[in-house]
Order: sequence, then C-alpha cells, then structure tokens
Amino acid sequence: MSTLSAALSVPGLLRRQHESRERIDAAIVAGVAAALRYARVNVPAYAHPRYEVTSPTSLDEIAHLPVLRKVDVIAAGTDPYHSREFADDAVRVATTSGSTGVMLQVRHDQANYEHDRAANVRRFLTTRRCWPWSRIVHFKPYPWPNAWYQRLGLYRRWVIPTALPARERCERLLAGRPNALVGYPILLRDLLRSLTPDEMNRLRRTLRVVFTESELMTPEVREQLETGFGVPVFDEFSAYELLHIGYDCPQREMHVAEDRCYVEIVDESDEPVPDGVEGYLVVTGYRERAMPLLRYWLGDRAVRSSEPCACGRTFRRLRLASGRADDYVLLPDGERIYAGTFIGMALKTPGIAECMVRQDKYGRITVHLVPDRRVRRGFDELAQAARTWLHDSAGRTFELAFAEAEALELTPGGKGRFVVSDYRPS
Repeated sequence: MSTLSAALSVPGLLRRQHESRERIDAAIVAGVAAALRYARVNVPAYAHPRYEVTSPTSLDEIAHLPVLRKVDVIAAGTDPYHSREFADDAVRVATTSGSTGVMLQVRHDQANYEHDRAANVRRFLTTRRCWPWSRIVHFKPYPWPNAWYQRLGLYRRWVIPTALPARERCERLLAGRPNALVGYPILLRDLLRSLTPDEMNRLRRTLRVVFTESELMTPEVREQLETGFGVPVFDEFSAYELLHIGYDCPQREMHVAEDRCYVEIVDESDEPVPDGVEGYLVVTGYRERAMPLLRYWLGDRAVRSSEPCACGRTFRRLRLASGRADDYVLLPDGERIYAGTFIGMALKTPGIAECMVRQDKYGRITVHLVPDRRVRRGFDELAQAARTWLHDSAGRTFELAFAEAEALELTPGGKGRFVVSDYRPS
C-alpha cells in the first residue's frame, strides 16, 4: 500500500466502523480464511498438521484453529513464521517490549503497516478533538518512524524521549505547544506531578486531548488524567505483534478495529467464552502477510461485547479488565489480586505517587511505595493507609510488607512493571 493509497483508504475506514454486523462478520471470516490459505502456502510453521482444518466459513469455525503463544513462536526460532515472499529489506521490524519477560522480533509487511497508520488517523478523528492540523507531542522510550500522514505534513509530531530528566521533559513539552499529548499512563502521571501550576496553565491553553497507550487503563487512572490535564482522555490498545487493535470512541468505549483484526475471549483451556464473560485475549490480525500470527494469545484479560454502542459504531467493544494473565499476586486462599487493584490503591491514597508489587517464590508480598514529595506524609503513615485500603478492597486481611522506592521499575519498552510474582504453587 503506497502513501497515496493509504491516504485514500481513510474514508473507507471511517465508513466500515458503522457497517452492519452481518457485513463486518462476513469480512472477518473472509479475511481470516484468506490469511490461513496464504500462511499454509508461504509460511513454513503453518504447514504443521494442526493447521489442516477446513477454512472457516463462520466466526465459530475460526476457533477450530489452535491458539498460538509468544513462547511457541520463540521456541520455533521465529523464522518458520516468516513468509517466504518477503525479503528482510521489504518489511518493518518491531520488537515486543518484554513486559512478559520474553522479547520477540516481529515483521510487518508494508501494506499492513500502512493500513495500521490509516487506522490511527481514524482513531484521531474519532475523538473530534484531534484534526490533521493538530500538533502532537509523543513521549516514547525509543525512536519511531513517521507515518505517511506525517510525511505529508499532517498530524505534525514531536517525539520526546522518556529517558530525559523530568524537568527537561516538561520544558520540551511546553515548547511544543501541543494540541494532543500521547504517552504511557505512568509517564503522564509523572508529568502531572512535575508540571508547576503555571506550567499546567500554559499547557492547557493549547491542549485539547490526551491519548494513552500500552498500559492498563482503569477508571481511576482516566479520572486522574482527565482532572489533571483538564481534557478528555482516549485510550488505544495495540501490540507490537499485531499493531493497532482497538480505540476509544467519544463514549469512552473501546472498539475493536475489526477491519484489520478479530478478537476472541477464551478461558484457561483456550475455549471461547460468551460475550460479557471475562477471559484471556486472543487476536488474529488477518491483514498481515510477512509474519501472520493466527489466534495469537496476548495474555491480557478482557471482556467483549457485540451490542451496538451509543456512539453509533458497530465494531465490537472490548473492556480490558484486571491486567495481564500473569500480573497478579496469589493469596494463601488461592484468590488473585491483579495489578489494577494496586494501581487504584496508589491513585486513591494521598501521598503515594506510584507503587510496584513483588511476590517471591515463597508467597511473600512486598509493596514498594513511591512517595509523592508534594504531600508531606511519613512513610509509616503511607504504608498503613495502603495496607488498610488493600485489605478493605480484598474484604479480608493478608500478610504484606512495605518498602520505600524512589521510582517504578520499567520494562525495556518503558512500561511500568506494577506486579511481578514468582509464587506459582502447583
């Protein structure tokens, strides 16, 4: 897909999010069937007997394909998942952030990548606050190439490295006079603590919208960011393996970009669960040809809905739930507490800026608290407030230790590592 064809595809993308469910579902089935046919011929891994199933003719039949996990791809050496049709210089290469502890190099063909960028334009336009002439400041832990629309002078973007000192990040942000701000929630929360009241007033003169990405968006996080920046916050869901997956509408409902991927929710046995039931996210990006990943298990926990949205869009909706499949601590009674609970505790407890939780292989839980230096509270007082909040939230007491931390531990991709547990009794 060329720059011109990508630009011309945007009106079609805007229309497709309002098509009937029947047309959308038929396009998904046809897209997955075509991807499977292509992969069987051109991608060695899909010559395996487990993919010798009838091409799907309905959504239900897509579940006949096996679920594929990152560890499976890495164990195979990744090359068997590369299409023979694409040379190394004809693809875009991305590396997963390693938030699961395992990193993976992924290849994207140019046509799928440009469609992804066009879907990003739809994401901007959906907010009714980010227009082609808007100035965007994007906080990223590493460089990212400009999209076709930026090469045309649209959605001008200024990337600020997240590794810069907080004061320099604030100065560059204000110098950019952004209409839109993009970043991980953990970085945006740090900005709220770093900007002075006068600087926040300067920022608000031009800022119209905030976009979040790559971390769990809880109602508490959204409320904090919208109150702090004084503008609406729109979340986006993507993965390096599949690129753009979902985007928020004006109702703050996340819609799956079903003209490029199909989302399923499965249980612990990889069996699909009905809409409205929480489970694990499995995604098929059916436009990818350079490295197709069919029924790819992302590990995020979510709930799917197929009911029409009040915004008028007919794409299915997705609510990311408590966190990733492995982002939890395990209590002695076998119950799990996910990352979202600990994030909520930090946001609702004055004097705590951030927190991270570590559970060792013996089950001992330590909550590391990052104090908010703007609030004068002793650490013992913070720890007791956090303990009370967590016990009230869980409806019971359990053993906790607390430690003071200067900053949150980040993944190689710059995301917050809120919960890490080595306790998995079996």
